[in-house]
Amino acid sequence: MTGQLPEAGQIFLDHVAHFVPAMEAAAEALSHCGFRLTPFTAQTNLVEGKLVPSGTRHRCAMFRNGYVEILTAISDTPLARQLTERLTRHVGLHLAAFSAADAAIEHRRLAASGFPVLPLVDMRRPVALDSGEDWARFTIARIAPGIMPEGRVQFLTHHTEELVWREPFLDHPNGALMLAALWVAAADPAEPARRFARFTGRPTLREGEVATLPLERGTVRVATPEYLEREFGIEPGPPLPYLAAYEVVVASLPRLVELLASTGLVGLSVRDAVAVPLPPSVGGTIVFRDTPV
Repeated sequence: MTGQLPEAGQIFLDHVAHFVPAMEAAAEALSHCGFRLTPFTAQTNLVEGKLVPSGTRHRCAMFRNGYVEILTAISDTPLARQLTERLTRHVGLHLAAFSAADAAIEHRRLAASGFPVLPLVDMRRPVALDSGEDWARFTIARIAPGIMPEGRVQFLTHHTEELVWREPFLDHPNGALMLAALWVAAADPAEPARRFARFTGRPTLREGEVATLPLERGTVRVATPEYLEREFGIEPGPPLPYLAAYEVVVASLPRLVELLASTGLVGLSVRDAVAVPLPPSVGGTIVFRDTPV
């Protein structure tokens, strides 16, 4: 498996994550959307040569490009408490992760741009293989909580691509191929767009009512709740600003619609796409397209 990782100077929209209080119901909701999920796995950090539990576990829907994650707290740690605190705002999207060739470089750039940065994290998670167990490894650059009110916005560098994107999990009944875009809801789209532009180091474009940040792979789009409700049927709710939706490219929209009907889900047809509001157990909205825009 190749092609997931950015080259030097590139920024990819790597993944987004739902924060949820209970994994079983959230996983069931994404499975009904036609995603094949990875096993329920604990995350750990390497601190002074020792593996320390992060207090969170996850499952993922891995695509040919990017992925979607479900995260839940399993013990009392600083990271788990941060997740639990975010759940008091709403269940749903609270994490946007951008990948770079070297997270340490982005860490230094963020600090130079005025972001209060936290120490780099060496994160690891176990991967069960036919030959035994191995460790997927990541370097993560985070900023202090609250600076990006939308949630946990971070950079990461993958060191074990072959252990993260594994062929058995890349094919989905709904034909999902790529995480293409993230939608942010805000009363004044210009304000979050400026922060995300400073965070990613990429300029903002204005496309009608939408502030857009194109990356080398993927896009961040910021719009008002009124726009998101009108265009995608996303009902306003969580405190602004918040991560409202993400776009997934699928092989065939007609195939996707048939699958959704078979599981009892109803999608809203919008602008050559299908918007699916997710159940409260997982939160957020997915906009499915068969070509990226």
